[in-house]
Amino acid sequence: MPNKSYSIEHNNISDILHWIDKGTIGIPEMQRPFVWSTTQVRDLIDSLYRGYPIGFIVTWQNPDASLKIGGKGQNKEIIIDGQQRITALSAALMGKEIVDDKYLKKRIYISFNPITEEFATRSAAIAKDPKWIPDISIFSQPNFDEFEYVVNNSERLGLPGNELNKIIQKVKSISEAEIGVIKLDSNLPIDQVTDIFNRINQKGTRLSSADFAMSRLSSDLSHHGNDL
Repeated sequence: MPNKSYSIEHNNISDILHWIDKGTIGIPEMQRPFVWSTTQVRDLIDSLYRGYPIGFIVTWQNPDASLKIGGKGQNKEIIIDGQQRITALSAALMGKEIVDDKYLKKRIYISFNPITEEFATRSAAIAKDPKWIPDISIFSQPNFDEFEYVVNNSERLGLPGNELNKIIQKVKSISEAEIGVIKLDSNLPIDQVTDIFNRINQKGTRLSSADFAMSRLSSDLSHHGNDL
């Protein structure tokens, strides 16, 4: 029986986002900017709300990889595959800014209709519609007061307080959904990690493979890849 070059864990989305904030998990410096459409972000959130699986992310411990936040990987795990999903979750649930394909920072707002239980990307019309919650990231903010929110908004949203509270709990539970994490063996050489990445992304775009190739080059410090 062949030796496994990976292990599989299941972690809460909130834990993964917290680990990224703390720097326990890093994102390679040369991975691409956020290229998902806001519709893809909405669909990802809707899938989690409905209890659908959203696939795995892949991490690898590489002490030499340059990170987006600066510095090297040290003993951090770095995200080899799944950066777009993690960035989408951070943007929609936590209100973090993304860097788009023009390398500009911006917010993505996902709105929610508690009566129809429908998600949408925020538009000018939705922002003015009293039946919509214009930004679901408010539920993840440290100063969010659930009781106060229900009292102040149940009439506007057209739901009794107890019903609105249940809906809010369901939206908040998105961050507690589990996502599979494939952890590649830290002893794997970068050639094998590249091969694994390419096999995982056989049905993906050429850009994905090119981006990982750039991540690989940037981690090759002996040939000044970090200066690219």
